[in-house]
Amino acid sequence: MNSLDFSEFFGFFPFRRRWGSGFRPHFSFRYSGITFHVDSSRGRAGEVNLITHAHTDHYGQRNVKNRFALASVETAKILEACCGEYRGKRFEVGRAVRIRSTSGEKIRIRTYHTYHMHGSSAFLFDNGLLITGDVKDYRSLPKCKVLVTEATYGSRRYVFEDEIDRLVRVERGSVLGAYPIGKAQRAAEILENAGYDVCVEGKGRIVCESLGIDICDTGDVTIAPPRNLGEYPGVKYVLTAQDFYRYPRIVLSDHLDYEGILKMVEHCDPECVLFYHGRPGRELVEEVRGMGYEVSTLEDLDAL
Repeated sequence: MNSLDFSEFFGFFPFRRRWGSGFRPHFSFRYSGITFHVDSSRGRAGEVNLITHAHTDHYGQRNVKNRFALASVETAKILEACCGEYRGKRFEVGRAVRIRSTSGEKIRIRTYHTYHMHGSSAFLFDNGLLITGDVKDYRSLPKCKVLVTEATYGSRRYVFEDEIDRLVRVERGSVLGAYPIGKAQRAAEILENAGYDVCVEGKGRIVCESLGIDICDTGDVTIAPPRNLGEYPGVKYVLTAQDFYRYPRIVLSDHLDYEGILKMVEHCDPECVLFYHGRPGRELVEEVRGMGYEVSTLEDLDAL
């Protein structure tokens, strides 16, 4: 389905912004007189940048000074901890947001938890357009007409379950490699609930403190960025579903696996799915089509 088809059948016009010889990150769309940019670099004055969460590959940090950005309260706290004052609009996940365009037009957007990380949010528009960002748990998401979502693990080789039982049995003195924004906080909370004192190093510590997560200066377990594991003695693991690290891994992902993506599509039951982030392999696209849904990727959209 191309941009004009979305406009005709669903009332919004998705497109990609040209940038030099390529494109701006992710995608943009026009709806009800307003231009929105999803997890992308900032647009013009009056155009709204939707920030689904605070990870750098979703361009939250590029929008920290953008007063036309929209982010959850927790996302804004993380951005401020890492980048300075956030100047955009804030909302509580689970509550509706109202946007007014420069021409005075108002749009209501409902928000939903995706449990990818603290503050991550999906956005539902009144025309049935649901934009999820990255997703760990889809069960709070509503039914929709168009599902715009991720496919980070969009290949059948990625079918896994989180190894929480292994994580809560790690040896005292272990050092765990975890992405400092998102995964470090989730791992710290899991371990603290299991009775460990946890130390988090680097930027992960700053983010924990911004969110009120109680951590120690020294602990039973240390959480550090994966690239810094070589600096620490003792037993080391990487918390990941990826398989390219040289250290032993404990599977802990902040995303749905391949089967989870299919279950999310079935749960939301849209007429059309647009994969806007990640790696939607041909097998995923064909399997979703085989379930009876229209499927598009960024390559199908017009470039402006």
